[in-house]
Order: sequence, then C-alpha cells, then structure tokens
Amino acid sequence: MILSHKPLKGALFGSAFPPGDELEDLAKVMGSNMALFYQSYEVILSAPSLRMIWPDGVLGSNIDRFRSFMEESVAPAEKMHLKEFWALLKEERTLSSDLFLLRSGFLFDTSILGIIFLGFPWGRFLVILPGEDPARVREQSARLTEVSAKALRSSLDRWVEDMEAEFVVTKLLEQFPEEFLSSSGFSRRMGLPLPESRMQVYELYYTHRNKRWQRDVIEGEVVEGVTSSGLTWKRPGGSAGTTTAGSPVLRERGIRIGNEVHIRFSVFVGGVYPLGEIPVPISALAGGGLVRMNRFIREVSSALVSHSQSLTSSHFRFSRFWTESGFSMAGIEEIAKIVDPGNWRNLILLPFWETGPQSLAEVKASCRVSDPFFYDPAKNMGALLLRDCSEWHARNVVVRHFRQRVSAHVESPMTVGRFLSGQ
Repeated sequence: MILSHKPLKGALFGSAFPPGDELEDLAKVMGSNMALFYQSYEVILSAPSLRMIWPDGVLGSNIDRFRSFMEESVAPAEKMHLKEFWALLKEERTLSSDLFLLRSGFLFDTSILGIIFLGFPWGRFLVILPGEDPARVREQSARLTEVSAKALRSSLDRWVEDMEAEFVVTKLLEQFPEEFLSSSGFSRRMGLPLPESRMQVYELYYTHRNKRWQRDVIEGEVVEGVTSSGLTWKRPGGSAGTTTAGSPVLRERGIRIGNEVHIRFSVFVGGVYPLGEIPVPISALAGGGLVRMNRFIREVSSALVSHSQSLTSSHFRFSRFWTESGFSMAGIEEIAKIVDPGNWRNLILLPFWETGPQSLAEVKASCRVSDPFFYDPAKNMGALLLRDCSEWHARNVVVRHFRQRVSAHVESPMTVGRFLSGQ
C-alpha cells in the first residue's frame, strides 16, 4: 500500500521506518482510506486514495478541515448526530466510531460513511469506510478487533516515537560543536520487532557532508530474547548481558575505526532517555577538545529535554516534569520506571539540601550526565537518581565524591521505594 508521510515540523528527517505490515493488514479488511493526525491534529501520514473521499485529506491538512468536510457532506437529519459524535471525540476515548448518512449525490456510489478514530496520547488515527449498506459497513468496522487494534496501535506508537526522536536529534545536530563537524557525527539505534521475541536492529548515522546533515541507515544484527522495552543503555562496568527488563544492553565504549580509536560519548535527554552516541577520534580530543565535548554533552542534555516538552508520545512524556532547575520531585517514580522498569524501587536516590546560591550549580556540575537531577525550590532540596549504582557504592564512593566537591548538604543515599514511602 502506498503511504505519504512527512517529518514533524522542525525536524530534518522523518522516521526511516514507516508503519507497513499492520496498515497493509488493515487495508485488506477495511480499505486504505486512512490518515494520522498528530498533536494539533495535522495530517503527517495518509493514503493517497483518501482524497477520492475527502479531497483535503493530504499531508499538512488538519482535523478541522475534516470536520468541515463531514458537516458539509452529511444529510440534514444527521447534523445533530454528527455534533454528538464530535462531543464524544473530545473525551479522548481510545476508540470512537459511528455511521453517517450522506447528502444525496454528494459522493459517487456512496451514501454512507463509517468513521473510526483511534485515540493516542500523541493524536488520532482515522479510518473512513464508504458504502451503501449500513449492515455491511458496520460489519467492516467490527473487524477492527481488540487483537488487530493492539498490533496496529503498537506499530503507530513506534512510528510516532521515532518521528519524535528525529525531532530531538535535529536539535542536537543544530547545536553540534563546529570543531567536531568534520571528524565526528551522531549515531543511534532503532529496533523493530520480529516474530519469536526477536528484534532487528538498525544503525542510523548522521554526518555533516557537503555543508548539510545527511542520514544513513544500515541494517544491523538480529537480537534474540527481546522484551517490549526494546534497546536500553548501560554504563560501563555495569552488569553485562541484560537489564532487569531483559533488554539488550548498549554499552558506552571506545571503538577502533581504521587505524584510529574513537571514544563514544552517550547523549541523554535530561539524563533519562539515551538518544544515541557521538563517536569522536582521540586526536580531535587533544588540546582541550575532551573538556569541550564533555561540556557540550552536559549542556545539550538539558537543552534536549526542554526541547522535548512539546512532544506527546509516551516515549518523551517524562519531559513534562522538567523545569529550568531540573526535574520536579513529583516525577521521581515515573522517571525511575523508565530508567529501570523491572527494578525501579531499588534504584538509589541521593538527596541533598541547598545551602547557598552556588550549591545547586555545584551539584549539577559534579553529577554524571546519565543521572537525572530533581529539585524542589519550595524546600530548597533535591536528589540525584543514580543509574547502575548499588547502595554500598553510593554510601562508600558517591557520597564521599560529592561531599568533597559541593557545599550542599548531602544526605545518606536511599532507595526510591524508601524515599516515596516516607513522603
């Protein structure tokens, strides 16, 4: 099936992995008249055949235009019925569907339109079922069973999340240090599920060539025994193999390319979501290059989470807790579940109390970029969520590290579960 799609506004690239098989299966039983409305309900994916029914059903159109089309097309007796349908749609249901009688002769060989909207945190997916027989259109609509809708939802969620990842990557590329443009770039991984709990991994490389950013997609390995949580990141020295969720581990490491060793710097969104890596040759890190790259990695982590606050998929929902000073303390549980879904209660928090105007900045400057930073200005307190860190290591190494470097009062570490139960 032919699909038209476009990047999110402000993104250099769209997803390299448009939804395919699930939409093909849907089209076989319900036809190909479909469109995806993102956020403010702009069309970013549609089937060209949709225009035969809805002439404005093209990329860049919006749900208001579809509403105007429906109000113009339905029979006068259906106006109130349609108004009630729009009211139900505002309730953000996961599934809304209905049938509408059209004005005589409005569409050729079509007197009824079945309308199905699937609701998502990021927008809506529309399917239109044209027909003459109400019973047959209802039968078609009923074919979107819970099982088939689940597979479709998973496919669309994954595509939108990858579109949003490209939006965030664009911000990173826009701020990329000029001194590293010719020697480095950015890479990230994307995993697509296969049968039997396997995943096909793809490597995406972004390089600055011919005065512009270009993207290359390379098919990588097939990973066995993958859970729905997908690819994850783990710090060097952490346990090898899998996380508690059973996901394949991405390790920060040095690699040899040709005759030169490159150091991979992990890029995080607010210390929570590992976006990808910047491989830099050692030769480019001499003469202060290492300090400048580390500074960029830290600064861009905050810039990316702030940039992500406009996104609405579950992938980036954690960014709504972000403030200029760090994450709100109200986001500790949700963010801990992202960092380690299977063992989040046992993750270690390091609380601290602000003691002066510089103490907050000192903690930020001394923490690892992969450790989310939380702050409550009303209480002048905050906490670091320590990724891949045991309570013993936190007590005997991390606490000592901070107490030697910051003027803030550093408390004893505790688990997330213990902290939340004491609130």
